[in-house]
Amino acid sequence: MSKDYLKEKKEKILGFMNTTEYTPMDKRDMGLILGVPADEMGTLEEVLQGLLAEGLVVLTKKKRYMSTAKAGLVSGSFSATQKGFGFVLQPGDERDIYIPYDNTGTALHGDLVLCRIIDPSHGKPSPTGEVVSVLERRKTHFVGTFESTINGGFVHPDDKRLGEPVAIFWKDENGAQDGQKVQVKITKFNDGQPHDGIIAQVLGDATDIGIDVLALVVEHEIPFTFPDNVLSQANKLPQQVNPSDAAGRRDFRDLPTVTIDGEDTKDIDDAISLERLENGGFRLYVHIADVSHYVPHGTPLWKEAAKRATSVYLADRVIPMLPPNISNGICSLNPQVDRLAVSCIMDFDSGGKVVAHEICKSVIHSDYAVTYTTLTDILDNADSVHRASYPGFRDIFADMGVLSAKLRKKRFGKGSLDFNFDEGKVVVDASGKPVDVVRKSRNSATSVIEEFMICANEVVATEYFWMNIPFVYRVHEEPHQEKIEALIQSLSALGISLKKGGNQAKNLQILLERVKDMPQGPTVSKQILRSLKQARYYPQPLGHFGLASEYYSHFTSPIRRFPDLVIHGIISDNLAGKVDANYVERLEESLPDICQHSSENERRADACAKEVEQMKKVEFMLDKVGGQFTGIISHTTPSGFFVELENTVEGMVAIAGLEGYYEYHENNYTFINQKTKRSFSLGDKVEIIVAAANLELRRLDFVLA
Repeated sequence: MSKDYLKEKKEKILGFMNTTEYTPMDKRDMGLILGVPADEMGTLEEVLQGLLAEGLVVLTKKKRYMSTAKAGLVSGSFSATQKGFGFVLQPGDERDIYIPYDNTGTALHGDLVLCRIIDPSHGKPSPTGEVVSVLERRKTHFVGTFESTINGGFVHPDDKRLGEPVAIFWKDENGAQDGQKVQVKITKFNDGQPHDGIIAQVLGDATDIGIDVLALVVEHEIPFTFPDNVLSQANKLPQQVNPSDAAGRRDFRDLPTVTIDGEDTKDIDDAISLERLENGGFRLYVHIADVSHYVPHGTPLWKEAAKRATSVYLADRVIPMLPPNISNGICSLNPQVDRLAVSCIMDFDSGGKVVAHEICKSVIHSDYAVTYTTLTDILDNADSVHRASYPGFRDIFADMGVLSAKLRKKRFGKGSLDFNFDEGKVVVDASGKPVDVVRKSRNSATSVIEEFMICANEVVATEYFWMNIPFVYRVHEEPHQEKIEALIQSLSALGISLKKGGNQAKNLQILLERVKDMPQGPTVSKQILRSLKQARYYPQPLGHFGLASEYYSHFTSPIRRFPDLVIHGIISDNLAGKVDANYVERLEESLPDICQHSSENERRADACAKEVEQMKKVEFMLDKVGGQFTGIISHTTPSGFFVELENTVEGMVAIAGLEGYYEYHENNYTFINQKTKRSFSLGDKVEIIVAAANLELRRLDFVLA
């Protein structure tokens, strides 16, 4: 039974329930009134259960069905706070429902809940409600610290939004010792008293090296060990290219080829070859590791990659999507060894326009692994001592700079966005202790790779769209108009205007270019970024707003991203002539779930990485409490403002700690002292002292110097 068919039935039945004539009824009466044949009563039952699960329908005490809307109930995701109260977030509704501490029931952060509005709060920001029931638990396993008692113990959750400790009976301790980090499974949710649980696994002592990061990995439910059957398949793979595997492929081993990556990169997805054509154009070869050759569809390796969906890059470790002997071994395009690849060959005219292309299976041989730092020095410094280290590549490197500049200019001409702020990078030692926090800036070499990869992704996506073969696209939809209106209002408070109408992406890019050298530049960039939708995977090409691309895919990282691996499988099957009507039908059925799962796991990985980064930044600042630093006001709230230091570390200055009475002017994000008229606004440079570094809450408190 198709999903579209069930969706159509759901909409019909829900519409029926929301009519004024409808009165609560059971399944039998509903079937009679709707004229449902006896052999379709099972479908009616499935539809009703689906509506119940989604919180769109409830059962009355007499076991009759009623829509939540008519029952005066609202469904949504429960967002808890560390103080115990929370909010129910309603999709498409700007007003969240405030849930006081005593009205949260057994709901935990992230749960899908039904709530009843008990105070509409006319004229106030949020109505007040109470949780009636939990429709779906987002998770039941949590990480915390075990406290042993005479009759068992308690697990104090690391995530303070979970509230009370979880009670553990002695028989459910499973060997946990006092003070250890553990994962607990809640077995019974109790209202008004601690939940009951069982120790699912002991992670180790809280002081063990790396246990802090491992705890976050487990909290986010990210798999970090490989099953035996997966390792068994991986261990059987060769670590060098067999001649039989290279047969029938385009042989590019004599092409001058390099990889360009960070100093610590071990899983190398892509390699580059570049030739100058007689007509003044270029021929660019983007070689991507042929992972699908070693990870066939449906095998244990493929299923594990599908489950993980992405590699996870953290401050002190990488949790790979594929075992290391694949990701760092036979599939990594290491120098001075033959490797199998899928090559996207593109011919450009003198203006940087793609005039011809080909996608093929290949075998390559990379000459050198060049780092971003080295290539940047070669491109930017005419006297670079590194040039001599790469004989035969002097002109090729120069041409890479020329071509990437043409592509970049062309892309921005279409309205592609270039955000003007640097990211932070935490540098850790062998024990995982942070020893520095530095700005991670883009440079000439990263621009080269960025432009070449974007171009290959566009070419591949465009070809497969016009071939009418189901595909995985990377989509980034246009922002909602109300978000743009709010952005215009917030920018005007800074004295910055944003043009309305026409090509909105181009308007935003013009603005980014205008403010890039202003003190407020990074702040404006972040405000624009927050106004945009999240990019995601989707089986239809909805366009990529941020890159101004009509057709875009992720083709260039099959070692670390499952959607890329899926794409490579489709390309390989197409080149082998395996795409027929049945193949297309299977893809149409499977790709929506693959896209959704991959998008969700990508967000999970990003959330874990951000938490690890913040934790390590706070840890880095522990011995700097009392120190004075210069920073920029990056964000404001009614209770204070955040200050970003030069190294990207951010902390909050509480307005209650300032001398005198400051009034917050929300319309221009400014605090003004009512007596002295001293003010603090976005982009202002301030001197601060680190007042406190709370590692448990991952929070830094600043005071003005």
